[in-house]
Amino acid sequence: MSSKVPVELLPIREEGPSYIGGKFSDDFTIPTEFNLPVSSIEKIPDNFDSADPTQKFAGIGLEISSTIIGSIISHPCIVIRRQCQVNRKATKYHLSPFTLIPVLMRLHSRQGCICLWKGCSGIFILRGCSTVLETFLAEATPFPKEVSSNSSLKQLSQHLLLKFIAFGVLTPFNCASLVETVQSDIASEKPGVFRLSKRRALFGVSTYILSSLIQSVLHWFHEMKLRNNPGKSPYDSQSSALTYIDNLSILHLSSFIASVVLYPAETILHRLYLQGTRTIIDNLDFGTSVLPVISTYEGVVDCFHTIVAEEGASGLYKGFGGLILEYAAQALILKVAQIVFHEIESIVGPAKKPLSEHST
Repeated sequence: MSSKVPVELLPIREEGPSYIGGKFSDDFTIPTEFNLPVSSIEKIPDNFDSADPTQKFAGIGLEISSTIIGSIISHPCIVIRRQCQVNRKATKYHLSPFTLIPVLMRLHSRQGCICLWKGCSGIFILRGCSTVLETFLAEATPFPKEVSSNSSLKQLSQHLLLKFIAFGVLTPFNCASLVETVQSDIASEKPGVFRLSKRRALFGVSTYILSSLIQSVLHWFHEMKLRNNPGKSPYDSQSSALTYIDNLSILHLSSFIASVVLYPAETILHRLYLQGTRTIIDNLDFGTSVLPVISTYEGVVDCFHTIVAEEGASGLYKGFGGLILEYAAQALILKVAQIVFHEIESIVGPAKKPLSEHST
């Protein structure tokens, strides 16, 4: 059942402007001023570009520098450090990087320079597998791959669970990669390892949590320092590039602190990895001979007590000089990159001024 509602047309106000016959009436004028507070609006310069080629070049260069630091330059230090960690019969602990130099020279003369980069391809494959696995888990599950300071506690827990699963699944690859980096090129058997998933996952998550916490604290101190220095502008291209380098430096510093704190746990885990693999490593006491890795640890606790009883507490820090040498090389490369990009930006063009300066 329908009912018609009468519609009344509203009369046109004769005193106001009206649009009749395709044009406005003669008394209608288009306003040119709207009484808006335009004095507070700044003029954006024509040459302002958020995607500055200089910034793109600096970002790509810094990414390449970071990759070189993490994968190529640091790898010989990782090889030496791991060989020291797993050698229970070593008499020289190499707690300082200076004691490693003559050993490296003897290894180079005996086995060639390539012996310090053994297992490098396996580490690249391991990192690729880690990225692919974490991406797959993030797509197949509601677990986030990345979190921020605004993430909820549930998201943080899910993110840590994703990391735990990824570290656990990749444990066989970690074991195989470790064996490739420590075994001597003179005589060794290629092992197949599939164990210690839980311990590897716990160690990986612990390292990740500790490194993330330290990185957050360092970022907080860095932001407080910038707030107390109001002279820097967010539109300064030079400051943007330097901020990128600062963030990269904070990342490596937090990783270094976490590695120092968890170094004994890493030593224990590496020894358990190699147990039963019949791996032959280089004797870094002299750098001229090799020896087999033979152990009968019954677990983490037994491994810890055995190391302390037979080698002393410093036995947990065997090869610590390699860790110092590794991060010293990283700091040197970061400093060189900072100087180079600072000079490039000063040559390519002057730093961009803030918007408020362009409007005057």
